[in-house]
Amino acid sequence: MITLLKFKQDKLWRDKAPSMMEAYGSIIHIKQLSDTEYDTQLRLKLDEETAEVIVAQAHKELLEELADVYEVIDALCALHDISKDELLAVQRKKYESRGGFYERTLVTIAEHPAGSFGEQYCRTQPEKYPEIV
Repeated sequence: MITLLKFKQDKLWRDKAPSMMEAYGSIIHIKQLSDTEYDTQLRLKLDEETAEVIVAQAHKELLEELADVYEVIDALCALHDISKDELLAVQRKKYESRGGFYERTLVTIAEHPAGSFGEQYCRTQPEKYPEIV
């Protein structure tokens, strides 16, 4: 029997991410959002992604985070000499592989098999994804 470890999420995930994690044996608990909840979660996602831009060190890392906060592209691209074409290519790639945020999927809990990528990812950020015992 596989032991699943629960990690609190309460955040907006990209549309294809829950099924991608379930393919690896995770159980993803979701909730469909109302317009008001969706607006709130999009604003929280913007705050989360903006914080990741602030701490991004490498060019590629910064490029990935800018793709998630498209609203600040002009100023940050000018500052870091990143072309819009390069950024849009990454945005398209992420959309094709993981989806966008249009299905309004809020993951409330993710249960990952012990030793899986999902468990390891959550354990690297315990303040963001605390284990539920």
